[in-house]
Amino acid sequence: MADALETKLSDDLGPAPSKRMKIEAAAEELVGGSNTGTEEAAQQRMTPAAAAVGDSSSASPAVPISTPPRLHAPPFPETGKPKDIRKWRNECKRICEIAAKDPRLELPTQREPKDPGTTDAVLTSREKVVVRGVARSIVNISSTTHDGSMGSQCTGIIMGQWESKEKQHTLIVTCSKIISSGGTLLDPLPKLSVGLPNKTILDGQFLFFDDHYDIALLEIDADLPLQRPSIGSGPEYGQEVFILARDSGLSLRARHGEILWLEESDFIDRSYQMFVSCEAPVAGNGGPVIDHDGNVTGMAFYSRPNAAVLSISTIMTCIEMWMKFSRIARPIHGLGVRTFEFLDVSLQEEISVDHGIDTGFIVHTVSDYSAAESLGILPGDVIVSFDDQHTLSLPQLEDYLLSLGWTFLNNSSSTVDLKFMIS
Repeated sequence: MADALETKLSDDLGPAPSKRMKIEAAAEELVGGSNTGTEEAAQQRMTPAAAAVGDSSSASPAVPISTPPRLHAPPFPETGKPKDIRKWRNECKRICEIAAKDPRLELPTQREPKDPGTTDAVLTSREKVVVRGVARSIVNISSTTHDGSMGSQCTGIIMGQWESKEKQHTLIVTCSKIISSGGTLLDPLPKLSVGLPNKTILDGQFLFFDDHYDIALLEIDADLPLQRPSIGSGPEYGQEVFILARDSGLSLRARHGEILWLEESDFIDRSYQMFVSCEAPVAGNGGPVIDHDGNVTGMAFYSRPNAAVLSISTIMTCIEMWMKFSRIARPIHGLGVRTFEFLDVSLQEEISVDHGIDTGFIVHTVSDYSAAESLGILPGDVIVSFDDQHTLSLPQLEDYLLSLGWTFLNNSSSTVDLKFMIS
């Protein structure tokens, strides 16, 4: 069946790349900013004992320095006279007020965790190592409108670096809600600020967005070797995952859940989404979904009651398509479908016995005035195959449709044939 193609052009949405930029993992580890003064001060405060249990590098041990003695409450007056007791109470109050302003109380070793949900989500030592490793590659993205008011907060994922005109550029993918509303680009565009793990704040430059997949690409100029995380395959149903985010204070947040055996086809052409058995954390829109080995398998989006997930395979194809063609193309079939695999087993048996169908896609919704409607396709029909593809999950079907868009752009054709076999 010949059908129209949806293309997302980058015209007037930012500079299109002159050549395909390499999206590869950085060779160097992510490092912090040039907080030299802070590091020197911290080094001076270390005692030899602290240095011994710290970094086991070949650096010389820190030289201890004298520190002011800790404040202690005075002893209770032995006289027991009211005057002396009042004086003692006033002195205790003064010391407590001074102690409450002690900057050491702000040390991470002294504070309580700001997000109990993160504490509950990441429990074991191995999980903490895995989550920390990926956290080096996630940033906070905030928007400020033209009148100075705060806009959205999202999380972004470092996707690669390249050098141009002696500058180091970093590509970031995030949720399109940071620069759009209702699928339309905000006008004027908000100012974008990107917060790195080391608390550095940089200006972000908008490059491109796609409202169908709700993703946006940004760029920052950073002289730091920021690291792309390990990219895995798409999420698997029943798989345990973490959702990571970086909040407005640039702190790491995490949630833990399981990819649900759930398909939602209520939104036309958005049945590719998967769902997690937890909500996304604060600023979690655009945050990475990772497996227990630290591989990014998808991107999280706010959804109630369960966070939605877009497969990383779809995201990578969109990025590569935009870098090569400056647009994204996919067939518009106008159908909301479910897979035969997700039907109740008793219904599967009935369909199998009565009609000999064991695989395929169940039509759930049909878009008004679509090519599918014109062909007489109705809710409840079974599409045995899309172009001979009949055992794909819905995220895999979406990747297949994107591959047809890639073929369309490569051949500069005006149409793509999409063949349905309906029973």
